[in-house]
Amino acid sequence: MNINFLRISGGDVKSNLINLKQLVFEVTDICNLYCKYCGYGEFYDGYDPRGKEALSIKKASNILNYLTGLWEDNIHSPICQPFTLGFYGGEPLIGINFIREVIHYTESLHITRKKLHYNMTTNGILLDKYMDYLVDKEFRLLISLDGNEKDHSYRVDHQGKNSHKKIMYNLRLLQRKYPDYFRRFVRFNTVLHDRNSVKSAYHYIWTQFGKKTKISSLNNSGIRKDKVQEFYEMFQNKDDSIEKTSNRKELETELFLEAPNISRLSSFLYRYSGNIFDSQRSLLYDKNKIETVPTGTCTPFSKKMFVSVNGKILPCERVNHEFAMGQVLEDEVKMDFEHIADMYNDYVFRFQKQCTSCACIRTCGQCVFQIDEIHGPNPRCHGYAGLKAFQNYVNENLDYLGKNPTLYKKIMHTVRIES
Repeated sequence: MNINFLRISGGDVKSNLINLKQLVFEVTDICNLYCKYCGYGEFYDGYDPRGKEALSIKKASNILNYLTGLWEDNIHSPICQPFTLGFYGGEPLIGINFIREVIHYTESLHITRKKLHYNMTTNGILLDKYMDYLVDKEFRLLISLDGNEKDHSYRVDHQGKNSHKKIMYNLRLLQRKYPDYFRRFVRFNTVLHDRNSVKSAYHYIWTQFGKKTKISSLNNSGIRKDKVQEFYEMFQNKDDSIEKTSNRKELETELFLEAPNISRLSSFLYRYSGNIFDSQRSLLYDKNKIETVPTGTCTPFSKKMFVSVNGKILPCERVNHEFAMGQVLEDEVKMDFEHIADMYNDYVFRFQKQCTSCACIRTCGQCVFQIDEIHGPNPRCHGYAGLKAFQNYVNENLDYLGKNPTLYKKIMHTVRIES
């Protein structure tokens, strides 16, 4: 396969920052819950020690000033481009004063080239205290809820008490007090594990709130070696959970894109139907002649920037802290665009040989920073597919589409056109 692999430059990193879509602050590493499967919990390596830290206003204002300078100095940057300021934790609402100050400071900058939005991932424990402010600022909320009380039983406080009743009380209060806001701006995320199922969690949240939930399996990257067995006793695969239901087809219809088979078909149609184009420009060139980077790893800051509680600059919250691409200090921001590009190129080009023979090179979604063996002598890409595996992938999708022909129109219109 003749592939033109592209090494990114410092200029590409700078361009991504000029067009940055989202900046996420890790407000604090403190949490009022003690969820056993937490990404910063006992199962995982790869993050800085959690020490009851909080990101300072000074560091937050420094990175905002830094980015604003890039945006305002570049006359070619888009005007009124959507830009989201996000807050993460720990539990971010523990740092509500930080959040208020950061938003006040950001709005005082009168940024002309960005249209501000706010979002937050929260466990919901403190919603009753701060919902008025969140509603006033039209925060887009992602609420963690694993289903009914049994389903939710891994989300406990520091005394081991299930948080379900408190969260449900707060959610019903928010829905009752601000029904329009709840309808427009509240979404749910469910973690799948051995105490719940796709069916039970999905139906519970739909029945209680009339909303669909995003269902995610536990992250199986970065597991501590001494916790592997315990982790997989808790782990539940999404496909397996759906397979166990007696009315699988009906459940998949309800889930739509949350059903793995339909999600895979949607991705397959997007990549291979030949009927979808990202823009008018994409009609004018041959995708097979475009230079590409090895693997499916996002180029730095093409989607977001994440600033950890210790001021480390990362491309997203799911990337291990050892791969920091800069540092926010109390008096400056340290970022070297060329160094970031070199670091990125070094890691992704470790997979160049595999990518050259991979049938999925044009559609790869594998992030190299999620490959545990990245520092080993022969790291193996989890997404690699030879011709036989790729043909099986094609056949499986075509077979599923043949059995569910109405999905083609639904995916094309509902997902690819209306969205």
